[in-house]
Amino acid sequence: MRCSPLGPASPGTGDSIACPSHRNDAAAREVTMQARRPLASTCEDIYRAALHRLDAARRVAAELASSPLPPGPVRVLALGKAATPMIEAALAALGDRARHPLCVHPEGTRPPAGARAIAAGHPRPTRGSLAAGEAIRAWADANGGATALVLLSGGGSALAVAPAAGLSLEEKADALAAVMRAGATIQELNAVRKHLSDLKGGRLGARLAPAPVRVLVLSDVPGDDLSTIASGPLVPDPTTWADVGAVLDRTRTRGALPAAVRAFVEAESAAGRETPKPGDPRFATIAHRLLAGPTELARAAAEAAAERGISAEADPAPLTGDVAAVAARLGAWARANAGRGPRLLALGGEPTISVPAAAHPDGGRAQALALLAAKELAGLPAAALAAGSDGRDGPTEHAGAVVDGETAPGAAAAGVDLDAALAEARSGPACAALGVAIPRFETGTHVCDLVLVAVE
Repeated sequence: MRCSPLGPASPGTGDSIACPSHRNDAAAREVTMQARRPLASTCEDIYRAALHRLDAARRVAAELASSPLPPGPVRVLALGKAATPMIEAALAALGDRARHPLCVHPEGTRPPAGARAIAAGHPRPTRGSLAAGEAIRAWADANGGATALVLLSGGGSALAVAPAAGLSLEEKADALAAVMRAGATIQELNAVRKHLSDLKGGRLGARLAPAPVRVLVLSDVPGDDLSTIASGPLVPDPTTWADVGAVLDRTRTRGALPAAVRAFVEAESAAGRETPKPGDPRFATIAHRLLAGPTELARAAAEAAAERGISAEADPAPLTGDVAAVAARLGAWARANAGRGPRLLALGGEPTISVPAAAHPDGGRAQALALLAAKELAGLPAAALAAGSDGRDGPTEHAGAVVDGETAPGAAAAGVDLDAALAEARSGPACAALGVAIPRFETGTHVCDLVLVAVE
C-alpha cells in the first residue's frame, strides 16, 4: 500500500489509503478517528485532552500573572518546539514593556505575531539552525544588563546551533547523528552537544551575565534536568569531557566522528577546556521556573481518563529505556489487567531506539514502540498509544500511533510485515498502511512523549 494525497482508496482495490495532511488537522482527525476501534479511539481522545491541559500559552500566562517580572523593559527570547505559543503569551502579558522579541521555532510550524522569527531544523539542524544560533548570540551580546525573559522548550538543541570554533555545522550534525543512531540517551547526547557548542552548556547564560534573567521551561526530558533541556544553555554544565569520552566509548562512535570533530574532542579534552560549571557566580542572577514536564503529562492523561469513567493510574517515574523493553512492559500490564473492567496506565518520558547503520529510517521512536506494542497486545481486548506531545514523531508527518489487539493479526492481511518494518526502521509507512498513524499537528506544547495502554 502507498499513501495517497487524494483520499481513501476504493474498498478492495489494493491501491492506496488516505494519509491526511497535518495542514488540515480537523479533517485529518475526523478521517483517522472514524477508522479507529472504540478503545483505540478513546486512547487518542485522552492523548489530545492531556495536551490541552498542558497548553504552553496558558502555562506562561498563568506564571507571569502569579509571579510578575520587575517593572521596566524586558527583552524576550523563545527557543524550542513550543516557542511560538510561549512567546505570544509572554508578549500579551508584557505589552509595551517587551523589547527585541526573538523566536526560534521549528520549520513547518506557525511563526509568532509581533516577534522576529527564525524557522530552523529539527531533529537535524539546518542552515536556519545556524542562523538562529548566530541571532541568539547577537541578542545576548546586545543585552547590556537589561532584564531578560527566556522561554525554553525541548528541541532547542537542534533548532539553534553555534558550533565550537573550528567546527562546521555539517561536522557537528554528523557527529551527533552518529551518537543518536547508536541509541544514546538524551542525557548522553546532550553531554556531547554541550561540549561541541558555543551556546549550550551554560554558555548563553555566561553571555547574559550579570543581567537578571527569568527562564520559563517546558521540560521534554525524563527527570526534568535543567542542564539537559535544550542542552542547558542557561545552566552550568555538570558534565565533563570525561563524560563525553564515556558516551563515545559506550556507543562505539568515536571512530564514526568526522575527523575535525574527533581532533577537537581530543585536543579540548587534553587541554581541559570545559563548559561553565556549577558554582560559577555568573549564574547567580538567572532563575528557572519549570512549567510542566513528562510526568505531569502522564498525570493529565490519567485525569482525563478518570473523567471518562476509566480506572486510571499515572506512573510517577519518567519513562525511559529501549522501546522493546517498554513494549514488553505494556504487554505485561495488559495481560495482567485485561478482563477487569476499563483500566488505563499512562506514562510520560522518552524511550530510546537504536537505528541500524545501514537503515534508511522512515518513522520515529513512538511509531516503532506502537508497532512493538501491537505484537504484545495481539488478541487482547487492549489498546496502546505512543505519540509525541509536540504532535510530531521524528522527521515524519505523524505524531505517533495508536494500536489495539487486532492490529498485529490484521497486518498480514494488509500486506504489512511488522518484523521487517521494525528491523528496517520504517515504522512510519507501516503505521500509515495499517491506519494506526496519528497525523502530525501543532499541539501548542512540548513535554516529551505520552504512552498509554488500556484494557477492557
